[in-house]
Amino acid sequence: MFSLKSKAVVSTQSTGALLVLLVGVSHATLETALTFTVAPRKEQCFYEDVQANFDVEIDYQVVDGGDLDIDFSVFDSSLKRIAMDRRESFGSHQFQVKTSGVYKFCFSNKFSKLTSKTVFMDVYVDDGNYEEDKEASDDASMQTGITILNKQVDNIKNYLFKTQVQLQLTKAQRNKDQKIQKSNKTRVDRWSMVQCVFMILMATVQVYLLKQLFKEDKTQKRQARI
Repeated sequence: MFSLKSKAVVSTQSTGALLVLLVGVSHATLETALTFTVAPRKEQCFYEDVQANFDVEIDYQVVDGGDLDIDFSVFDSSLKRIAMDRRESFGSHQFQVKTSGVYKFCFSNKFSKLTSKTVFMDVYVDDGNYEEDKEASDDASMQTGITILNKQVDNIKNYLFKTQVQLQLTKAQRNKDQKIQKSNKTRVDRWSMVQCVFMILMATVQVYLLKQLFKEDKTQKRQARI
């Protein structure tokens, strides 16, 4: 059995990037995680060369910027749109590749005029040949038990990768919630400060008006005595 996996977390502001396809003899998997920034009025696309019958799963989440929303699209090798989200904060898509070729994943922030968006994305590609690998291993004589054990370990590793991805998504969600909480706290503090200043100003004006009324009463009484 020959199986390769990859996991990378990078930050980029370029207009496009090429993800790495990892192919094994009996089993092929890809695990790529990216954190990147999409500038306002810009679109950023990623390209993946995938073989037919592979399973693809992509998860994304906007972790910072504006209203935490972005447009997302998936195009097949013929540039036909096969999935689309409009102004979503997060999303998850799974599909099986029907035709080999380059698939495109695009994140668009064209609707935003001023605010950049920071996005976390995870792409998982798998050939799904667990059963085929098991049948092949059953035909082996001396190495059957070891081969099956190795493939079970390989399956466990794949599940661990998926678990790690979910942990990253949870962490990204936590960071987003913390930023929202901090932003709300700042707004509340500013509004409270404005209200306090306004209350002090109103109290000062009321005290001044009351003093003026008493002064006028005293002046009128003095004039009446005279």
